[in-house]
Amino acid sequence: MMSSTTSLDACNPAFNATVSASAGSGKTWLLITRTVRLLIEGAEPGNIIALTFTRKAAGEMQIRLNQRLFEMATAEGSELEAILTLIGSPVNNNTKTVAAGLYESLMHSLHPIRIQTFHSFCQDILSRFPLEADIPPGFDLIEDSSLLEHQAWQTLFNEASLSAKPADKQHPGHTGQNTLNDELDVIMQICNGPDNTLTALNSFLSHRSDWWAFTAHTKNPVAFARDQLAQSLQLDAQTISGEKNPVDPLLSQTNQLNLQIFANFLREIKNKTSEKHADTIYAALAQSDDNFTQFASIRSAFIKKDGEKLIQGRQYNPTLEKKLGPDHTTRFIELHDEISEKILQIDEQLKRLLSLKINNAWYFAGQRYVDIYQQLKRQLRLLDFTDLEWKCYELLQHADNAHWVQYKIDQRIDHILIDEFQDTNPTQWHLLSPILDEIAANPEQRPRSIFLVGDEKQSIYSFRRANPALQAQASQWLADNLNARATPLDFSRRSSSAIINCVNHIFEQDDISAIMTGYTTHDTYLNTLPGQVVLADLFEEDEATEIEPIYFRNPLEQARVLSEKNVRQKEAAYIAEKIGRLKNTPSLITDNGTVRAIEYGDIMILMR
Repeated sequence: MMSSTTSLDACNPAFNATVSASAGSGKTWLLITRTVRLLIEGAEPGNIIALTFTRKAAGEMQIRLNQRLFEMATAEGSELEAILTLIGSPVNNNTKTVAAGLYESLMHSLHPIRIQTFHSFCQDILSRFPLEADIPPGFDLIEDSSLLEHQAWQTLFNEASLSAKPADKQHPGHTGQNTLNDELDVIMQICNGPDNTLTALNSFLSHRSDWWAFTAHTKNPVAFARDQLAQSLQLDAQTISGEKNPVDPLLSQTNQLNLQIFANFLREIKNKTSEKHADTIYAALAQSDDNFTQFASIRSAFIKKDGEKLIQGRQYNPTLEKKLGPDHTTRFIELHDEISEKILQIDEQLKRLLSLKINNAWYFAGQRYVDIYQQLKRQLRLLDFTDLEWKCYELLQHADNAHWVQYKIDQRIDHILIDEFQDTNPTQWHLLSPILDEIAANPEQRPRSIFLVGDEKQSIYSFRRANPALQAQASQWLADNLNARATPLDFSRRSSSAIINCVNHIFEQDDISAIMTGYTTHDTYLNTLPGQVVLADLFEEDEATEIEPIYFRNPLEQARVLSEKNVRQKEAAYIAEKIGRLKNTPSLITDNGTVRAIEYGDIMILMR
């Protein structure tokens, strides 16, 4: 069970703590306070590591820490006592002496506190153990890999052109010994051209660490992934290979007889639509060379384009009974339902086979794209950010010398503080787990602690594989293994009641609270601060937008005419009108305790 604490308890170095902190609630103050408390308690600066997700955040934390230490170094006796009381530190001659000297001692420390991004942390570890991690010593970090990705893309297509050969185009689930050219051709057809194909394969490249984790320790990653997907889709080997055709049951002798009977009924109804469908069924039954063409024709007589069963003319009504008679009407409706259901079942099988074929092509081409990209970097002795995380994870979890490396790293880390934990991805969490396991295994060895803070609502790095659900999982693991105490920090020091009430209204809805089970009702210290939440209009493109004529112009003589009928123009006009109303009313705001009229400089427009 996770035990609760107050915010000052979460700063106590004697406790491991997990903090769920909403925006503006003072989480950075809390993190800096815990760091200062660690230093006052005698922790070695070089054995404290604070991890965050951006260089800007790391720089801000360093500045805030230096400011806090400088404030204590220059404070007089009573002022210093007030600072120590505020952060929950014991107040005595020893703590006052230590606190006053921290600024100077840290400035001259050979091993200062490490405030780093996750990637910087991984880079330090890999730089110390390059041979154990199977990377080139003295590697360089590449931050913009667009040129290498373009080179890998060109190389991939060059290989594809050399491997071109005719492919089996008939069976929708065919996953035989196709070439790279065949698989790229499948993706091209599904994605409607090279641009979308590039987007699909770049998605594979950007999530390659997930691919590596999924296919780790398998001899053939593509075959393994394909088999796992086939199992999830409940497709057997005979269906995948084409030995068993999903369409065959519909074209059995019994079903063909039923289809003929149904077509005869359609002709007895004697209207244009029924006659057309009857002709379609007879024409399909007359074919025998292509089962899939037969199926597609028969399907059109029973299923609408949206995938739903045809209803019009296929349900009981007096007119139908008059034309077919009572017994034939019942049989007609039964046959329609029976055949339609079989067609829908076959449809589902064909969709699953197509899904398998598309994904197999994506796996095959994506794997080769990643291999080429990784090879290009090896030749240049380069690593990118994904490599840093994955190589560090493998070094600490699966390398031959993993335990020795863990021991060496463990000697330099006593206290871990993690900021913005909601932006952690699975690889980052797993590379930390050996260090946390060691802390949990030897709690009496020396004073050690873990502190993490985050807010699921603020997770914005999903494109970097951030998983906000990890925060709850990590908090529970720390509670179970390190007796970590959970601290909700849900009182805002920044926002008005209007903002907080809006947040509560949104996140306490049943659909959202079912996903975010740990959400607690937020409040604010600024109850008297005025505020307002306005739900803006939603602008969409007009369906009857006029297509402007295309003409050539001389840009040196004639300026480009921009249309004022698009969504952006409407949004801009709406925002301008709202700002004008705020300024001209005028609206009042609080500025350092003083109420004044709003100015243009008080307004910020955020764009995605």
